[in-house]
Amino acid sequence: MNKINIKTNVYKLLLLVTLILTNSCSEDFIDLSPKSNANVETFFKNQEDIERAINGSYSALTLSGVYGTSMPILGELRSDNAEMGSTASSRANYYALSEFRTQATFSLYEDTWDDHYEGISRVNLILSKIEDISMDENDKKRIKGECTFLRGIFYFNLVRVFGAVPLVTKNLTSIEESYSYGRNEVQEVYEQIVEDFSYAKETLPVSVNEDEIGRATQGAALAMLGKVYLTIGNYNSAKEKLIELIQTGRYKLLDNYADLWDVSKENHAESIFDVQMEASDTYDTASNYAERFFPYGYVNMGVITASGGYNIPTEDMIAAYETGDIRKNISIQESWTSGDDEITGLEGRFCTKYSDFPANTASGSDDNWPVIRYADVLLMYAEALNEIGYQANGEAFKYLNLIRNRAGLLDKTSNNSNPELLISNQEEFRLALEQERRVELAFEGHRWFDLVRTKRAIEVMSSQNGGISNYQLLYPIPQSQIDVNPDKIKQNPEY
Repeated sequence: MNKINIKTNVYKLLLLVTLILTNSCSEDFIDLSPKSNANVETFFKNQEDIERAINGSYSALTLSGVYGTSMPILGELRSDNAEMGSTASSRANYYALSEFRTQATFSLYEDTWDDHYEGISRVNLILSKIEDISMDENDKKRIKGECTFLRGIFYFNLVRVFGAVPLVTKNLTSIEESYSYGRNEVQEVYEQIVEDFSYAKETLPVSVNEDEIGRATQGAALAMLGKVYLTIGNYNSAKEKLIELIQTGRYKLLDNYADLWDVSKENHAESIFDVQMEASDTYDTASNYAERFFPYGYVNMGVITASGGYNIPTEDMIAAYETGDIRKNISIQESWTSGDDEITGLEGRFCTKYSDFPANTASGSDDNWPVIRYADVLLMYAEALNEIGYQANGEAFKYLNLIRNRAGLLDKTSNNSNPELLISNQEEFRLALEQERRVELAFEGHRWFDLVRTKRAIEVMSSQNGGISNYQLLYPIPQSQIDVNPDKIKQNPEY
């Protein structure tokens, strides 16, 4: 098989594949499927065409509505980790999102819906064409596994953001067919996600060559399966998948936490699956995290930009770090200088995990987005063990403390004389894990979904916003989707 370098080749092919796979019709709801395009029927002739198409499917991860903007914002800004650093009019909708006053007409929700379904349509199209293509059978199986892996990610995001969503697992070829889809129950969506990741686990390679970095592996499928099982409360299956991954020995914690965020060291031993970003003359291939997460009007970037002020650490987030936790100064800065002035407070603090500054105002950055890394796996495994049954100083403590020790912190134990390091029962272990996940994975898009998964969102956020309601655990369905198909697409309750 011709090797595919996701970091580079995907972007050279992006325009070509996008032109072939994306829609040209003006009907909004058809974002569920590729719009009618005669080129689709003639494009898939050989293995090279399939490889170009799978590159185009990976590129969907970089879209604004997926990991370009939406998932980093939706996973953090809603939580107690982050707030808006600017309430300028252009940011009013983001501020409302963080304050739980959001509206279904906010374009971020439409982008999230549209771009995730764009990714789903791309892989469904490949799956509909690949069986008729003469190509190496092992390569065919691998690409089918990559398609189901990507579809699993797209649907896992959608179901956690919106709840019940249309479940489309085939290539749709007409407007009429697209309009026949309503919202499937959450359980049905999760069943498909499990099926997709399970197929990917059986068909993806255990590792990739250097010039294939960025492509999905068996380990990535196992990690995502473990996260999905944990999310739906199937702790035994989560334990099974996560320990299977751990026992492969293919991944490890980096010794230095700062190395996780060094773009010269990306795709390291702790990385299980990252969205590959690459600076270029446009934002089509690059990340904008440095600009977005640094303060509004930050003058020390080298590029004058007004794009900052998103996902600003809250004072509560800053206070969450224990004394001596090396992750704090690596993840967060609490002030900066502009000339002779020191900027502090809301305008002064910011996340520093994504610090590859753009070369100019149009280039973007090389910061990858870490969808899942090994530290996440170890903490999830500890959580699964604890949910199955708390054991004093049991195996779950081992994995919790591996993360703590890397951060320069002492072990927590069930018989510790220091009350701050004592975990004496299952509930205390849950809270210890919640704390550790918060500071270890801060600003990586997990916090809000962690709070919802553990049924802690309402309690935790009550001190942040004066209380939230159960319906606000989901985001609203984009109003545009309801408007074009009101018989099939209904709004989430109370929006």
